Amino acid sequence: MRKEVLTRKERAMGWLYEGVPDEEHEGHAVGVLANGVIPAYGSGGRWSELEFRDGWWSAGGGVDDPGVEPAWLVPACVCGWRGERVGYDPRAEAAARGQWDVHMDDVTVYFLAAAKAAEGFVGALQTAREEGEYDARPLAVIKALRVTQTRVGSEIAAAVGAARARELSWELIGEALGVTRQTAHERYREIEAVAARS
Repeated sequence: MRKEVLTRKERAMGWLYEGVPDEEHEGHAVGVLANGVIPAYGSGGRWSELEFRDGWWSAGGGVDDPGVEPAWLVPACVCGWRGERVGYDPRAEAAARGQWDVHMDDVTVYFLAAAKAAEGFVGALQTAREEGEYDARPLAVIKALRVTQTRVGSEIAAAVGAARARELSWELIGEALGVTRQTAHERYREIEAVAARS
């Protein structure tokens, strides 16, 4: 089986996922000063925001450093997406990157084998219903779906364990499940925080 294509990688220009064109989705942290100003620089007739990565950074080089640390970082993507401000401290870039990763989860979900399988399964169910299987043998369909529901439930639990192993919050897990943070915690608090492949 081919190794997961959507691994994270870093490079000089920003945050990327392999397999996703960087001209469509490349993330970075934008520094915001205490007065709300985002420092910018001009290059080639256009203005760009200064990124902040352990210091102010620009693709143009030779940019005047504002001389102060930012008050906040804002995760951003070249597609135009913006995340929430993160108060600046030594871990702020990781927090900003975490928001961008959630954005990329939304962007890349249909590249994932699991999403493709789910889409294929839903299509097969629709075909079965349209071809009369539900009407001809409804109890057999119910039993088949019950077995599938049990298996999907155990796979969701494994994915929650993997999310917890990456120290993702219950709020983010709940959002992915379509429930509140409290509901996610109540349902899955007993799940061990371990990588799914372990």
